[in-house]
Amino acid sequence: MPVPLSSLLALRIPLVGQSVHAGFPSPADDFIEEMIDLNQVLIQNPSATFLWRVVGDCMIDVKIFPGDVVVVDRSLTPKHRNIVLAIIDGEPTLKRLNRRGGVMVLHNENAKLPVFTVAEGTEVSIWGVVTATIRDLKK
Repeated sequence: MPVPLSSLLALRIPLVGQSVHAGFPSPADDFIEEMIDLNQVLIQNPSATFLWRVVGDCMIDVKIFPGDVVVVDRSLTPKHRNIVLAIIDGEPTLKRLNRRGGVMVLHNENAKLPVFTVAEGTEVSIWGVVTATIRDLKK
C-alpha cells in the first residue's frame, strides 16, 4: 500500500555545499550552508503524493531497482515518456507511458523482458506520475 505524505512533519537535513564532486573533497566545503527540507525537494503537492516500494525488475534500465522507493504524485497529468504508476487489472505496476497517435501505450524499461502489451479487455488506469526515486545504498 502507498504511504500518504500529507501528514508528514518537516524533515530538515543539513545541506553541505551546493554540489559534490566525485573526486577528492575540497576542505573549504566542510561546512553547512543551510538546512533543507526533503519534503520541499521531493514533493510538490503533499496531499496528492505517495511513496511506493518497488518490487520486480521491469524498470531497471531507467535505474529504478527492486527495493527502491518511488515518489508518486497523483496531481500531475501524465505526459508522453513519463514513468507512471499504472493499475492494471487491480495490480499496481511501474511503466513508461508513450502516446502514439492518441493511443496510450505502456512499456517496461528492461531490455531482458518481453514487450509489455495490454490485452483487450484489460482494465488500466494511470494512478500517478513518478517524480523521484529513493535508494538505500547500504544494501
